Amino acid sequence: MLFKACFLSLLVYFCSATKADPANSYDILYSQAVEAYLNEEWDECVTRMNEAIEDYHFYKDAVVGCRLECLKESFDKPLVSPQLEDMKLWEKMIKKTLCLLKCKKGILKNRAEIVDRKVADDFDTLKPYDYLQLCYFKTNDNIKAASCAYTFLTMNTNHTVMKENLRFFINELKVDPAYVINLEAKPYVDLYIRGSESYKKKDYDRTTTNMELSLVEYLEAEEECRAHCEGPFDQGWFPDFISSISNHYTFTLRCKRKCASKLGNLNGEKHDDLLPSHYHYLQFAYFKMGNIEKACQAAASYLLFFPDDETMNENKVYYMTLGNVHEGMFVPRTEAVNYHERDLGEKALLQFIEDNFQFDEGEILEATGPAVVPISTDLAVVSTDNIISENEIPEST
Repeated sequence: MLFKACFLSLLVYFCSATKADPANSYDILYSQAVEAYLNEEWDECVTRMNEAIEDYHFYKDAVVGCRLECLKESFDKPLVSPQLEDMKLWEKMIKKTLCLLKCKKGILKNRAEIVDRKVADDFDTLKPYDYLQLCYFKTNDNIKAASCAYTFLTMNTNHTVMKENLRFFINELKVDPAYVINLEAKPYVDLYIRGSESYKKKDYDRTTTNMELSLVEYLEAEEECRAHCEGPFDQGWFPDFISSISNHYTFTLRCKRKCASKLGNLNGEKHDDLLPSHYHYLQFAYFKMGNIEKACQAAASYLLFFPDDETMNENKVYYMTLGNVHEGMFVPRTEAVNYHERDLGEKALLQFIEDNFQFDEGEILEATGPAVVPISTDLAVVSTDNIISENEIPEST
């Protein structure tokens, strides 16, 4: 009954989260949008590209949601004896597999889950917004065109043409920058920015509120990113049972290790220490609010990631001079400990792989096939290179 309840809640959530038709998948819609672009059918381009983006989010959210829900699923009535440790593991994996199949079947029906690698890469790098900024410009919707250009730039920060396009929208077409937004920003981005702005204004109550909310949203976003990594993998060879599992796990783990870097992108600005920086803001804000216990916990959490940080260690020494503050108060927060321990474990495992799976002139024995098996589509995605003349603004690349 627990599985059925969770499954139904997922189904209701995802069905209400989008108007996209699961039977009309984003790769087909994307191809139609590109075709409309090439035919200079600008309204059709806008419609189909937005439908493709909507369906991409629907599909991704559905798959990630199922993976996360089945990861948390508890299964009653064990089939094997508790003494059979290896069989207990496989029983759990088999039941989770069944959970995933039922969950995805209920939401995605019979739609294909494998798309062309080029299409998947385009969505991962926000290429649809490159097309959209021009199509919106051609339909005289300059505010949306500017937001699409800005969204594309958050992932492609060195794209010279798009930078010029955005300047054109703002300087020549007088689009108010206040209306230019990142259409792909996760909730934690805005919360973090609000928190840092409140910190600068010395509004420490709002700082703690926004940073605590941002922290929750960030950790959730990273779990979603990591779950997204657990997709199919073409190994490119035919290994035996254990090698196959280990190889796929390694591929997945390498993908998961990139999530922190991806999420450290705040509207195009890269932050290598985004997660720990939450605790830096929190320790000072809580101190200013007089909540020394929470300040000590936040400081200890930050020191988990940067134990030799001079500023935070000096803060700790200062806190210890305050009345009723003792070493036992510097206990890292639970979510920070869990994150840090997982981080250390994954680093150690990957280092072991790098050090020990070396064969024949330093080659690592690991498949390097694509993440998904490419399949052909009726409408090929055509490159937009050289479609727009150099003198026309804005441009698509």
